[in-house]
Amino acid sequence: MSETFAWYLGIDWGATYHDVCLMNAQGQVCETRRVAHTLEAVHEAVQWTCAKAGVASEAIAVGIERPDGVLVTTWLEAGFAMFAINPKQLDRFRDRFTVGGAKDDRRDARVVADALRTDRRAFHRIHPDDPAVVQLRALCVLRDDLQTQIGRLTNRLRD
Repeated sequence: MSETFAWYLGIDWGATYHDVCLMNAQGQVCETRRVAHTLEAVHEAVQWTCAKAGVASEAIAVGIERPDGVLVTTWLEAGFAMFAINPKQLDRFRDRFTVGGAKDDRRDARVVADALRTDRRAFHRIHPDDPAVVQLRALCVLRDDLQTQIGRLTNRLRD
């Protein structure tokens, strides 16, 4: 927790898009943005973040609710410090900004960035997976796909 960051980026995870909020170390929102859930859009968001902040990726902390997935891997590979928070904890931090409790994706991105800036102890650092783990995970997905395909082909033969 001794690391200090010049910028904080909060990401609200969504199925089709993600809302992001870039905040400086003083808590001022620089800009918010909506990012499509595509690899190209995420890579563009990585470049946008570095350009807006004007610093290297190592000086930017990124907060998110989910500690896994392609989105997280992309930010990690770009050199950002990634931190995850439990969604229930995020819900409690949301009360700092509104008492209504209504879920708003843009506000949640801001809440993540601000909570990471002020209460980093509530987050846990995400580290890149070992290459062997990544390969094992890919093999497990392949195995599951092959089992599904065997079931389908068996049913077709039976019919």
